[in-house]
Amino acid sequence: MNVELVVFGAVSIAAGFALAYLSRHLYPRLELADDALDSVRLLTTLIVTLLALAGLGLVVIGLTW
Repeated sequence: MNVELVVFGAVSIAAGFALAYLSRHLYPRLELADDALDSVRLLTTLIVTLLALAGLGLVVIGLTW
């Protein structure tokens, strides 16, 4: 078991969910057109997904290695 990989994975997962939580509270305050807001939401979703999947991968590798 590699503790550093597990910790970095957990931090990455936590950062992804924190970004998702913060963005849900920030979106209503943005004064953007609907198309621009949709683009921002899509980009945020992609970033959160990448952080969560990368973190999950690090945790799995850290536990099996």
